[in-house]
Amino acid sequence: MERFRGGFPATIDAKGRVKLPAKLREQLDEGFGREVYVCSFFPHELRVYPLPVWEGVEEHLLAKPGMKPAVLKLIERVNYGQQVEMDDQGRILIPALLREMVDVGGEVVVSGRINHLAVTRRDRAASFLEQPSLTDEELEELAELEL
Repeated sequence: MERFRGGFPATIDAKGRVKLPAKLREQLDEGFGREVYVCSFFPHELRVYPLPVWEGVEEHLLAKPGMKPAVLKLIERVNYGQQVEMDDQGRILIPALLREMVDVGGEVVVSGRINHLAVTRRDRAASFLEQPSLTDEELEELAELEL
């Protein structure tokens, strides 16, 4: 499976399209095709899933108890996403409602997150990197995962 890595500057244009960086665009097109699902798990970023990967996420969600509050909440959040297709110039249309709700536009960072892409306002990405490093508890948790 293709793995998306790295962070790249990009811009969401006036029509709501983001042009994917060449490396990520090639990986997406060659590894999965042009269809993606654009959604948000968190209020500060968009997620762009290759459609086959997103369908796997849906299958995983369907296998969970449907009345669990966390599952219901996640399904509600991602329901505001949309399936879109990357155009010949490597652009993806970010749905207007989702752009507004997550407050992304203009200068952004598109970053690879192993199985999906994240789109974050550039100032938010910069502030995240300025935050303190991992806590001791988080480092212990990662150590248990043998990372």
